[in-house]
Amino acid sequence: MNVGPNFTAENLASLIDIWNNMLDEMGCSLNGANILTPKVSNEAYDFIWVHLWTSLKARDDCWETWTTKNYQSSWDGSIDGIMNYDLDNVYLFKPTTGRSPKKQNISGTFVNTFYFCNFNNGYSVTDLDIYQKELLKINSFSDLHWYVTLEPMFDSDEPQVDFIWLDLWGSEADKISDQKIWQNTDLPSKVNKMASCSPSMEGVSFMGTVIRR
Repeated sequence: MNVGPNFTAENLASLIDIWNNMLDEMGCSLNGANILTPKVSNEAYDFIWVHLWTSLKARDDCWETWTTKNYQSSWDGSIDGIMNYDLDNVYLFKPTTGRSPKKQNISGTFVNTFYFCNFNNGYSVTDLDIYQKELLKINSFSDLHWYVTLEPMFDSDEPQVDFIWLDLWGSEADKISDQKIWQNTDLPSKVNKMASCSPSMEGVSFMGTVIRR
């Protein structure tokens, strides 16, 4: 999503209400939805609107209703001048949970970091599996930390990375604390030997806001 000249926090909140009412009316099946705002400004977009579908069929059914029952045209009119989107930049991923949070985050906000990685020579998904098992042995991460790996469910002209890793925390303070715990193990050196990630090993970080539960 890119913001327009009439974008304000109040207008965004109003649009979120409109959008949620539309989804309720359509009977769409989601586990939730979030807005991700990059911590470092990005020329390509101002924020990302994330749908957490219950299934691929639920996504397809909702999309068919959205496009054939005038919801899309109504939405486009509502957001005109406030924000805009490009359907060529809509991507579907299948998540696999690697660690579940000890507690559910009910605050409505979170932070996350994406890592887009390729295996270094001599390493493969087998090594990633071993790393994940070793990571699970650390039991001192914050209560709201969890992570998933993401499988792209779309074709691309660009070379696909070997794996996408997404860490999520309840707050920036939790993230900093957990990363210190991780850095005081031998796991960082194992990751550096196993993979190279873009744009860097620091990943791409966002501030998240829940807009649908």
